[in-house]
Order: sequence, then C-alpha cells, then structure tokens
Amino acid sequence: MKKLLLALSMLAVVGFAAAQELTLWTYVDGAALEWLESEAAKFEAAFGVPVSVARIDLGEIKQKMLLDAPEGEAADVVAPIPHDQIGEMATGGVLADMSFYATSDYLAGLSEQAKLAFTYNGQLVGLPMYVEGPALIVNTDLVSDVPATFEEMVIAAQDLTTDDTFGFLYDISNFYFSYVWMNAKGGYVFERGDDGSLISDALGLNNEGAIAGAKLMKDLRYTYELIPPSTDYSVADTLFRDGSLGMIYNGPWAIPNYKDAGIKVQVLPIPAAADGTQFSGFMGVQGVLLNQFSDNKVNAANFAKWISRSDAQVSLAEQTGNIPASQSASQQMADDPVITGFSAALQNAVPMPNIPEMGSIWGPMGDALTIILESADSDPAAELTRAVEKINGN
Repeated sequence: MKKLLLALSMLAVVGFAAAQELTLWTYVDGAALEWLESEAAKFEAAFGVPVSVARIDLGEIKQKMLLDAPEGEAADVVAPIPHDQIGEMATGGVLADMSFYATSDYLAGLSEQAKLAFTYNGQLVGLPMYVEGPALIVNTDLVSDVPATFEEMVIAAQDLTTDDTFGFLYDISNFYFSYVWMNAKGGYVFERGDDGSLISDALGLNNEGAIAGAKLMKDLRYTYELIPPSTDYSVADTLFRDGSLGMIYNGPWAIPNYKDAGIKVQVLPIPAAADGTQFSGFMGVQGVLLNQFSDNKVNAANFAKWISRSDAQVSLAEQTGNIPASQSASQQMADDPVITGFSAALQNAVPMPNIPEMGSIWGPMGDALTIILESADSDPAAELTRAVEKINGN
C-alpha cells in the first residue's frame, strides 16, 4: 500500500471521495484492454473505488462524449485515446483541464512534444500514456554496420539495391511518413503560438523547407534510385518481412510481425546528415481524458493519474510493446532495444496537429506528393503551392 501511495504522490493525489463507481470508456482490445482492467482492479484494491471498464468504438466515444457528457451520462474517464482525436471534444467543452491536477514534477517527466500533443487552446486536456510513430527499422542480417549519417545510410541502401534485395523503402507517397523530410528542412503544417496552440490559417507546407523536403523525396526515387514508383506501405512491409529489405521507415505496430517472421531488427532515428540536419517526423500520443461534467471528478482525476503514472506506463510497455510517454518509464525499459530505439526516434518528433482543421490537410497533400513523385521533371514548389491553395479553400 505504501508503495502505491508513493507512486501517486508524484501526481499530487487529491483527497478521495466516497467510493462511488467510476466508468471508463476505451476503444482498445486484446492485451491493452486486459492491462486496463488489471489497473482498474489494482486501483479499487488500493483505494476502494470501483472502476467499470466498457469498450466502445473510437468514433462512438467522441460522439457520446459530445452529446452525453453535458447530460451527465458519459464516462468519467476515457483512455487511451489518440491526441489527434481530441479536437472536437476540446472545442465542445467536455474535457477537463488536467493542468489543475498534474504537478510540475509529473509534467517534467514528459517530453515537450508529448505535452504539446494534449495541449489545446493553451490548456492541457489529457495526460499522455504512450507515444507511437515511425523510426528507421534495420534488418541486421542485411545491414551489419548501422550507418552513422544519412549519407552513409543512402550509400548502404544503394549497395543493397540489387535484383534480389532492396536497401531502403517506405510508403513514400503517404504524407504521414514523408513529413519527416519536410520537417527536417523547416516545413511545418500549422504554426504554433506562444502558448503552444496551433494557428490554423498559418500554413508552412509550401515554404522553402517544405519544398526542400519534397526535393529530397524526389532524390530518393530518381537520384539515388532507391524507391520504385510501385512502392506503397504493403510493398515495403512485405519485402521487409520476407527478409529482402535492409531498412524501412515504419512504426512500432509493425514490430510483432517482423519478429514473427524471424527478422532480427534494430530500431533507431534516421541518422542525422553530415551537415547536422536532424530527421524526425510525425508522432501520435495516446492519453487519458477526464470528463469535465463528471460528478465524481476527484476519484476520476486520481484514476486518470493512476493509469498514466510512470510505473503504469512500464507495465503497459511490457504487456503491449507500447512506447512510454514518460522519460523515466523509458529509462526503466533501457534493456528493451526496440522501445529504446523508438523512444530516441520520437523524442523530437512532431505531434500530429490535434485541431479539426487537420482533416483538410491529408487529401491535398497526398495528391501533391503523388504528382511530385510521378516524374523527375515535376515542380515541387508549384504542386505544394497548389495543395496549400486547396487547403485554404477548404
């Protein structure tokens, strides 16, 4: 009991109210759902507050929170939920400001990017639990010496590109993955204000950095001859599982399949370029939300902090392979090279914008990348400008 109370002390536990049952909505299943149910049972055993866990589809959770929370008929806590799904709920006023409950010690244990993911209009509306996003995954049977620079990575990939093997592939026409090159060169989706809020009408998708990133993508296809036009996610993923691909840019969700296929992997950030350019792309953050209209908010806040504490993130990582959002939790997982590799790659990654306007980005940017990559003679500046005009029009 003392150990449990100590774990919560870092999160500024407020006094527990009477043991009224809490409700938790979640969209996860499998091992993640089992972990949630286990944590709910531990919480009840420690503090006498029962927690009812109900699984609901993600889209339904959002709608029910918006419609039912003000009527007092929604769950007290929602977890985990992707940060890029919170915009409508935050705008609708159904999410509590978690900065009231989280201490500076707890927040200091998170990366700045993880905190930004759940920042909406300057408020912290969720507590991060784990992060996810792509990193460089290497087949160590094909690439014995991991490249130290981006230039070395390209050379190693070219050496491996033969009639039977490929050096480096990924879903290049997918803006989610290819944002890594634009971000590295200075492109961005939305500008951020001083309070961390995103400015929806300040786009950086056709600035000099974004254009330079698009040109680098063209180089990967036409100058370095690494990524054929037929390459999409399925092609790259299948070749890596077959042992025919040396390096892929993919996320932690792919690791179980690679291990099942017997592929020995190493995970790391895309190596920095010789001129010091760092490469980091998008990341997602999953966290816990508190219903602003809960009539059991004291216990709900304590349970939210319970399942986002560092020890909980460690046990979740051990059961599911999810990458902890807490830096101290990541350090406790130092013996797991996959988690360590993704943690390093996502340390400075950009949280996918969590405002509703992000929905207008994917289509125009996907179309632009497809056209840019169709021909060595395409004009990235013109296509990205066209995409921004479409986005602004939307």
